[in-house]
Amino acid sequence: GRNINGYTDTLDGVVVALCRDYMRRERRTDNRRVMMEHKYINTKMREASGEIVGDRYAEVMIFEIGERIGYAASAIEDISESTYKRRKAEVKLAIARKLYLLD
Repeated sequence: GRNINGYTDTLDGVVVALCRDYMRRERRTDNRRVMMEHKYINTKMREASGEIVGDRYAEVMIFEIGERIGYAASAIEDISESTYKRRKAEVKLAIARKLYLLD
């Protein structure tokens, strides 16, 4: 796919899917190993997002990436459209790096 510094649209699709699945992974499961994997993935994603948009909006940005919510419908306040778009792209990249999907 399209390549932006090694970040492809295929990888973008993986990150979007991981974001879309974030809340499902937050729910408890009887399988301890699965629960630990879910916790690991979500913690890394929250950390990555928080590094870019702060803890207050970390999960909001994950949700908006997963649901493909754009600037106009965003719950993130006091931010310009260009900054929102840039930070959203940075969060996607940070998530890919934190989960070792990208160098």
